[in-house]
Amino acid sequence: MNNSSSLKEKQELYVMQISLSTKNPGLARLFGQGNPDGRLTLAAIRARASRQLAKFSKLVEQQLAELTISIPPAIGLVSCPNRELTIENEHPQAEAIRAWLTGNVRIAKRFKEVEVLFEIVRAAEQPGVTLPSTACFHIGLTSAGPVAYFQDHRGEEPTR
Repeated sequence: MNNSSSLKEKQELYVMQISLSTKNPGLARLFGQGNPDGRLTLAAIRARASRQLAKFSKLVEQQLAELTISIPPAIGLVSCPNRELTIENEHPQAEAIRAWLTGNVRIAKRFKEVEVLFEIVRAAEQPGVTLPSTACFHIGLTSAGPVAYFQDHRGEEPTR
């Protein structure tokens, strides 16, 4: 086995070695009790990120349904450094969605929670690689389900 595959296996299996149950109850609450040896797996973090993304999607769909806005068509939400959460794509009801997002603290908070979890996953998958300051976090809400990703927007016009 070469060094890169050995590193990949270690990275995949364990992200943090901590005593989840006694030393860090907050992490235990977020990710479960972990392995008997107190290690937190990347799979546990990914699972939590996926669950939070699904919960976020459901919350958005419920709130938008109250405004008679449905998916499809897809809705792309984006958060860039020093900018407010906004809709990125051209949606027939984009202005209504922007108005709904303005001052919607609950949605902004839930979006940020998902972003942080996906940042932890990204950092664990790419140790030592820093996310560019021009990177934005996106959540796409589609009829097939939500998708989350980071994209570097270097050289692009800022999102509204």
